Amino acid sequence: MSNTEPWMGPLPAAPGCDCHVCRPDESYDEQDRRVIDTVLKHGWQVIMVAAGAGCDVPEHQNHSEADHNEGPAFAYTIGLGHRVGHPELLMSGLDHRLMHRCLNGVAERIMNGLRLVPGDAIEDVLAGVPVAVERATDLALAETVTWSGWFHRRKPQALALVWPDRNGVFGWQPGAPSILDDRQPTEWRAPINHTGGLAPDPPWEFPVPPDHRAFSCSHVVDDGDAVLWIARQRDGQRGEDWSIHCGANGHETDDMRVVHLAHLVRSAPSLRRIADLALDEEAWRDDPDSPWKRAELVAP
Repeated sequence: MSNTEPWMGPLPAAPGCDCHVCRPDESYDEQDRRVIDTVLKHGWQVIMVAAGAGCDVPEHQNHSEADHNEGPAFAYTIGLGHRVGHPELLMSGLDHRLMHRCLNGVAERIMNGLRLVPGDAIEDVLAGVPVAVERATDLALAETVTWSGWFHRRKPQALALVWPDRNGVFGWQPGAPSILDDRQPTEWRAPINHTGGLAPDPPWEFPVPPDHRAFSCSHVVDDGDAVLWIARQRDGQRGEDWSIHCGANGHETDDMRVVHLAHLVRSAPSLRRIADLALDEEAWRDDPDSPWKRAELVAP
């Protein structure tokens, strides 16, 4: 087979894809070949750019040298459009190793069927806090994900993964530090009316107050693992107990923590979907992208 004939490699492509995997050119330089081979092998590649830098390969740019990024460090995916027709993912303002790990983790979930839209909240990306999804603006597309445009032979599409502070407070919420918008430029993100747990002032819909004490585990509270199990149980002294943890069996006493319910809800906004949990009822899910299931709580 000549290298000008269309081919898909070992992985399928999205319908109508015209990228450099599906329709290769006569020749490529070393950087081009590395990107193509990585997408072919894994389904995507993560590109990392230092603060104040830009791509130095002219044919990968649709703007002049003067338009190169002068903002924070950023990282983005290449290839999600080829494999599953999904917009690329963009993060900025964190350590490159951390952004690389986060983007790889979310990209793998997308390959397994997750589909993101602006306004979504994703859990189990950063330890102990959710990540918000927003649409990348045309300015962001021109200054960041340019190599994706070259790879797919079209104007790139991208979603920005926006992170909060260590307490789970996002840049548009009261008390947010200014560094959030400094490292995640607002001009790179299309305005959105966030709702639910991402709203500027999220409503409280649980039957107990935000400072109600809940039992959790060290895996969730200390390590930032995903919340996969919750129970609301009657208690003769306290009225009711809420238990929220990672879903593992056999937690020891030393594994348990007592925290305010609001802390757990801020770190896992999906808990709001089961705020109406009945007394002596439990809910669980297989992973952070699966729906909650409910059942009557069976006494031990």
